[in-house]
Amino acid sequence: MRIEIDKQIVRFIPESKQEEEELNKLWQYVVSCEGESFRLVPIGVYVPGSTKEAMFQVEGVKVETQPSAPKKKIRYVCMECNRMEEYPPGEAPVCCGQPMHPMD
Repeated sequence: MRIEIDKQIVRFIPESKQEEEELNKLWQYVVSCEGESFRLVPIGVYVPGSTKEAMFQVEGVKVETQPSAPKKKIRYVCMECNRMEEYPPGEAPVCCGQPMHPMD
């Protein structure tokens, strides 16, 4: 991919069929037919010779985050002092020198 810079204009010129397809994909991702188009914002650092890529964030794209599944916990009770605590499965808590018993 050849890049030409002319003042405020940056041209991406594909030099192969694959680059043409990738540029088209980027264009469709960034350019919105309705409303405002998104902006490419540089992130990180690009130093020729030491970094192999320049990274950009597409500003304005709403990213859906997957809510993390609540970690299942098991409630345990101590038969000596009646203390109750929740622990992840697989852990064997000890209280009063005795293993605690699962309630669930």
